[in-house]
Amino acid sequence: MPTEAGTDVTSAVYTEQVRSLFRQIPIALSVNFVNAALVAIVLTPLATRPLLLPWFISVTLVTLGRGILWLRYRHSLVQIENARRWARLATWGSLLAGLSWGIGGLILFPVISASGQLFLIIVMGGMCAGAMAISASHLPSLLAFVLPTGLPMALRFYAQGSATDCALAAMSVVFVAALSLAGRHSSKVFAESLRLRFELDEANLRLQAEMAGHRATEAALHQAQKLEAIGHLTGGIAHDFNNLLTVVIANATLLYYRAADEPAQRRAAAILSIADRGERLIQQLLAFSRRRMLRPTAVALQGRTSEIEELLHRSLREDIVVTIGLPADLWPVTVDAGEFELALLNIAVNARNAMPNGGAFRLVAGNTRCRGETASGGLVGEFVAITLMDTGRGMPAE
Repeated sequence: MPTEAGTDVTSAVYTEQVRSLFRQIPIALSVNFVNAALVAIVLTPLATRPLLLPWFISVTLVTLGRGILWLRYRHSLVQIENARRWARLATWGSLLAGLSWGIGGLILFPVISASGQLFLIIVMGGMCAGAMAISASHLPSLLAFVLPTGLPMALRFYAQGSATDCALAAMSVVFVAALSLAGRHSSKVFAESLRLRFELDEANLRLQAEMAGHRATEAALHQAQKLEAIGHLTGGIAHDFNNLLTVVIANATLLYYRAADEPAQRRAAAILSIADRGERLIQQLLAFSRRRMLRPTAVALQGRTSEIEELLHRSLREDIVVTIGLPADLWPVTVDAGEFELALLNIAVNARNAMPNGGAFRLVAGNTRCRGETASGGLVGEFVAITLMDTGRGMPAE
């Protein structure tokens, strides 16, 4: 059975064959009309009955009909879905043109002289040979013209019964058969060349897509390697800074308990508070470098409102109004506090960049029960939904 891709290529080949046929129709119409006019002009003085004018009018009408078909084709778009309909119309047009010559030859042959008969046979043979060159892309259209043009004359020669006429009939049949076989071969070669071209184009597109995928993979790998290097560097710096901070905390603790007066004790407490913030920053750096084990614990977010507010104020600017809405009945959540603060920090920085002229940033939370809905990502259970909103300019939909 043919594959779907193979079927698509076959349809595309057939569509291109039909397009090629219609590109040649203006030439066929011109040749048809000019040859009919020449036959009428040359044979009229040689005819014993006035049949050439009606024949020429019929050929002209058929040519006009095919011309109208071609004009309709030009104002339409040949797609795979309607290619066969256009091919059938073109084949019918070729059949009518062939019949006008074949039947016309039968009618005109008895009323013209021997020299006129020879001239008519030569013209009709040339018309058949020209059709093979013009309609080679579409075999049905070729046969629809060649067979009705050549075979009626062969039957007439055979019906006359003489040896010469039978020989002429045989020659006519051989000529028509040769043109048909040659047209079949040309149509097959044309279709195979189109098939190879489409398959090559398709393979080229696949290769380009694979190359683009490889480039994207390489870029992602390079980015991951850079992030890994940054993570190792960050982790090393964080550990060294943590060691320095340990000394600061230890000495500030001694100063706090050995302070002789209250002002000195307040200064030591301020140092300890700043050192505690520095320790939290170190934890965030270690979490970024993935050199610190995650420690999820039950956290009551409403009890950390002031810390969250301080974190957001530190990340945002003074021209951005921060609003936090954490209800008192909010369920505790199981998170790594450092990772949670890092996530808030990243989103706050994005919001700050989106509000260069100031604005508002709002954090609200609420209890929710998920039952596997698509909107909840398939989660099932009890969760706390945290919503972060800003008045920034946003981003394009895509």
